[in-house]
Amino acid sequence: MKFSRKTKFPFLFLILSVFTFTSCESEFDVEEIEGGDQPPVIESVSEAREDIPVTQGVLENTYIIRGENFSTLTAIYFNGVRASFNPALTTDDLTFTTIPEEAPYVGQDNQLRLVNLAGETTYDFSLLTIEDFTEATTDEGVKTVTLLGGDFSETSKVTFVSGTAEEGNLVEREAEILSMSETQVTVEVPDGVEQAYIYVETAGGAVAQSDSYGFSYSIYIDTLNPEWTMSQWGGTYDLENTDPALGQYSIESVREGWSGLTFNPVTPISYNAYTAITVSLYGTVPGQLVNIALNDFDSFVQVDLVPGQWTKYVIPLRDWYPTGGAPTTITRMDFQEATNTGAAQYIFYVDDFGFL
Repeated sequence: MKFSRKTKFPFLFLILSVFTFTSCESEFDVEEIEGGDQPPVIESVSEAREDIPVTQGVLENTYIIRGENFSTLTAIYFNGVRASFNPALTTDDLTFTTIPEEAPYVGQDNQLRLVNLAGETTYDFSLLTIEDFTEATTDEGVKTVTLLGGDFSETSKVTFVSGTAEEGNLVEREAEILSMSETQVTVEVPDGVEQAYIYVETAGGAVAQSDSYGFSYSIYIDTLNPEWTMSQWGGTYDLENTDPALGQYSIESVREGWSGLTFNPVTPISYNAYTAITVSLYGTVPGQLVNIALNDFDSFVQVDLVPGQWTKYVIPLRDWYPTGGAPTTITRMDFQEATNTGAAQYIFYVDDFGFL
């Protein structure tokens, strides 16, 4: 399976350019055609872009139904929800239809139903969609993603796809499936993924795509972005710490009270180019606090760390300037130890750091 979000389909464009109803009164009005005195017969369903037979469809995608006695077709239903079709593109043995976004996809009989003037027929056909995903980290530091939606019962492959073939930077990384049910599938995030779209393939031939996963701009994932530099005060740090780490490496930060790590971009970052900062932090003592500051402590946000556990923080940039006064660029970011219990040193770990 080739993955591309910009693939061009001239034949499909021609078909879909006339994929509208002729009636202004109702999208389900159908002009009656003489002939077809038998109930419809479904022989196959194919995804319209590649015209390959499938037994599962993706919500809002267009499909070709082949069979017999379609000339007097009046209605198409997916799991009980009526779908649109264009009589102008319907022949006695072929029609095009789009699966409605509101069609139910879990806990169903998984039936495609066609109705014509002489009767109706049903065809086993399940539905697929990805509604959302959640992220987690195991006790061993393995990053996972759980895709939510369904019907995932026949999931055969999950792939993280970055870049595009048109730009010459397409990378496909297959993920290990850890668990699967009708409503969710959990996978291990492949090494090296910063930003990607997640594709789910099923044994029924369906392929669904998630929203974007990962970073719009990474500062540290296993290594420091070469467009950034680091410094510190009052402690030490290690850019290649292996335990704990979410991937190969994390940053170990050994701090005196109120000391910190400093990150500087070689070229200032436009404040309006991104909406949030995301970072995973690992605490070592109860009540541990870290101040995340922008532009030499022009403003800071304080976060509570969880001892012995990675916690992912997604902080909107507006949280640093809730009353206004945001800068035009970001020139510095600091992680300052702020626990203030009088200990000789504090240790925390930084990983998966960047902008969204």
